[in-house]
Amino acid sequence: MIIRIDPNSTVPIFEQIVAEVKAAVARGACAAGEPVPSVRQMATLILVNPNTVARAYRELEREGIVYTRKGLGVFIADDAERLSRTDRTQQVQLRFSELVAEARRAGLSDTQLRDAMRRALNDHHPKPESPEGGKTS
Repeated sequence: MIIRIDPNSTVPIFEQIVAEVKAAVARGACAAGEPVPSVRQMATLILVNPNTVARAYRELEREGIVYTRKGLGVFIADDAERLSRTDRTQQVQLRFSELVAEARRAGLSDTQLRDAMRRALNDHHPKPESPEGGKTS
């Protein structure tokens, strides 16, 4: 599991950890029943205080993303992928709403917004694979 933390962000580090774990689960990088790095391991990996990681893990457990087995560690919950995808979808919807509001304030029309969305989708569309299995350019 790869977790990226931005120490310069205004978002608290424990919230960044929660969001990164959910994103990893939502994209299928972690499967149900899979162990999560221990608090100490995670703290060492991302160079943060173990108490910060423990707080993030408690929040993830409260949300049903992970569960703890005494003496064994922390694991991805059975329903974590669905919960994480739902959460990520809600976050994306919120960001879209904020972006539309900003575009409205800037005076963009619906047509300009749709064109911008189309360009963004095209810019981030996965490239088809070539017959040899590599990406085409």
